[in-house]
Order: sequence, then structure tokens, then C-alpha cells
Amino acid sequence: MAMKRFMAIHTYHSEEAKKAMMQWAAENTASQKEFMAAQVFDKCRTVATWIGSDDFFFCHWLAETDEDIHNALRQNGMDQLVLTACYEISIHIDEACVTGERAFPISALEAMENA
Repeated sequence: MAMKRFMAIHTYHSEEAKKAMMQWAAENTASQKEFMAAQVFDKCRTVATWIGSDDFFFCHWLAETDEDIHNALRQNGMDQLVLTACYEISIHIDEACVTGERAFPISALEAMENA
């Protein structure tokens, strides 16, 4: 099965879970490259993450299905800290890797209309 793009929206189970995550992050000395290498699982991988001080944070995943993401979160224990909603992305435009391809392909727009 082909890899698809997903946006995962994570929210903490509680304020205590948020504090535990921030404590883990404060103690984690991994480089960005090391952290991202650890985010590769059997059927999915994280390709970007955005974390602020709010109750939500976001991750961009490549996966065959959204269930593969949930399985990875269970595998690494993150499901004990966060609830996650995954949304498949039909159109992905990133300034860091733009190409000369059409920004809004007809096939992606049709897929969105038929969903």
C-alpha cells in the first residue's frame, strides 16, 4: 500500500500529562536528526512536528493508514500522554521542498470532493 500524508493533532490527557511531556523533552538530549530517526516505525514515520505551549501540538506523518499512526503512538507510549486525531492530507505544499508541479492537482481536488 502507498504511503499517504496525515496531519495528527495531539492533545494532552491532562495538565499532568502535559507536564510529563515537557519534563521528558527537557531531559531529552537527542539532536533533531536523532529524534527524527527515532520516529520511524514499521508502517509509518513522522516527518515534521510543531510543539508550542498550548494544549495541542501537531505532527506530519507518512503512513499507509491512520491506524498505523495510532499503533506507533501505542508502541512508543505516547498514547499514555496524548489523544490523537489524524487527518489525511490531499494537498501538501511546503516552502522547503517546492517543485514546479501544479499546486492544486485536479486529482487531489476530485478526491477531496468524493470523500
